[in-house]
Amino acid sequence: MATFVLLTKVSRRGITQMRNLAEMDREFEQKLRTTCPEVRRIASYALLGPYDFLHIFEAPDEKTAAKVALLANCFGVESTQTLTAIPFDEFAALMHE
Repeated sequence: MATFVLLTKVSRRGITQMRNLAEMDREFEQKLRTTCPEVRRIASYALLGPYDFLHIFEAPDEKTAAKVALLANCFGVESTQTLTAIPFDEFAALMHE
């Protein structure tokens, strides 16, 4: 399983729904389990800066990670950026190869 970081920026429509943030998160988690049962969400954070939220998750491949980003768009997200995250120990080992 690969680790991915999903950065999201909430749309103006999404901002009006922020009061229901906990409910939206539960619905997202339920749809994620249904749509991509192989994905495991590791953590989620609210951010200060150009993006509003950060989600860290594991997925078997980049196509599945793209599905997660597309699913996020159903919840009032204006834009997403998905990044591959390599554990530092694994990255350091690559440098020695």
